[in-house]
Amino acid sequence: RVTVEKTRSGKFYCYILYEYEVKTPEPAIPTQETALGLKYSMGHFYVADSGEMADPPRWLKQSQEKLAKIQKRLNRMEPGSKNYQEAVQKYRELHEHIANQRRDFIHKESSRIANGWDAVCMRAASIQDVSTKKVLPGNALDAGFGMFRECLRYKLARQGKPLILVGRYGPTTRSCSACGAVQDSVSYKRRTWVCPRCGAVHDREVNAAKNIKAQGLAQYFHSQELRESA
Repeated sequence: RVTVEKTRSGKFYCYILYEYEVKTPEPAIPTQETALGLKYSMGHFYVADSGEMADPPRWLKQSQEKLAKIQKRLNRMEPGSKNYQEAVQKYRELHEHIANQRRDFIHKESSRIANGWDAVCMRAASIQDVSTKKVLPGNALDAGFGMFRECLRYKLARQGKPLILVGRYGPTTRSCSACGAVQDSVSYKRRTWVCPRCGAVHDREVNAAKNIKAQGLAQYFHSQELRESA
C-alpha cells in the first residue's frame, strides 16, 4: 500500500507499507554491565546512569529569532498578498525543518542506544506530566521524548532486547543509589545532594538514572522468575 502525503510547506512524501517475514530474534539477557538506565531531563534530553548526557540542539529556540522576524513581517502585511503568501511559506518551511532535525536526532540516538545495550530502563512517566513541570526549563514535547521512547521500544524489540518501564511514582530522585536511604525531598533546583546516612555525594539526575536501572533490572528478573515458575 502506498500513501502520499503533502506537507504544509508544499512538499510531497511517499510512504510504502509492505509485508515481509521476520525471524524471531534470540532474547537478550541483560546484566548490570549491559543494561542502561535513562532519566528524562529537560536540561539534557536524557541523563544515563553512567553520567552520559544527550544535549540535542534547541531547534525551536535557535530559530526563534527567524520565526519572530517572519511573524513581525506577517503582522505588517496584507493577508492574501503575494508577499504575505511568500512569508507564510517561509514560516512553514522553517517549522518543517525543525521537525526534520528533531526526527533525525531521535532516530540516530535511539539506534545508537538500541545497538549498544541489551536493555534500557526508563520511568513509565506520562510525557505530558514531564513537559508540564513548572520548575524545569524547556518543553519535553518539543524535545520529542514520546517519539524517542517509542523508537527505543521497537528498535530494541527487533533485536530481542527489552525496554523496561518502571513505576512512575517511585522515589528514584530521593533515594540514595549507594545505601538505599530515602530522603523526604530533593529539590529539582539542586544539581547535587549529599546522603545524610552514608555521605555519598550524588548528581541528582545521575542518581535517579542509577535507581531506575536497579529497579528495572530487579523488575525484569522478578518477572522472569514468575514466568519460569508458572
